[in-house]
Amino acid sequence: MSKKILTTVLVLGVIASVGYFGTNLALADDDNPVHQTLISNIAQKFNLKESDVEAVFEAVRDERYEEMKSQREEKLSQAVNDGVITDSQKTALLAKMQEHMRERQQNREEMQVWFKEQGIDEVRLGAYLRPSNRHR
Repeated sequence: MSKKILTTVLVLGVIASVGYFGTNLALADDDNPVHQTLISNIAQKFNLKESDVEAVFEAVRDERYEEMKSQREEKLSQAVNDGVITDSQKTALLAKMQEHMRERQQNREEMQVWFKEQGIDEVRLGAYLRPSNRHR
């Protein structure tokens, strides 16, 4: 496989990863009921302050976000060096990725408001919406 094709595949992988990890970051959001329940449960189980547990979650989330951002930028810089994209395309791509992350966050927030307006407990409903972990 040529270096150019391999780099293109890597760039597409980065884009897919952003979608996946972006979702995980959204799930780690402070306003997410699942996140809040997890924080409360850990605090109760280990007799800790919720604010201390929350601080650990925030630190890990921020560190992970920065790592992913750095890796994404390094891979895109390599794509520029390999001639797959230009530097201006890299900048545009990073901006577009950030825009999509903001849109996903906004959509998630709108969905949470909608659940609340409909009287739906999204934490309880989540168990019915997640794919089964059974192997076929």
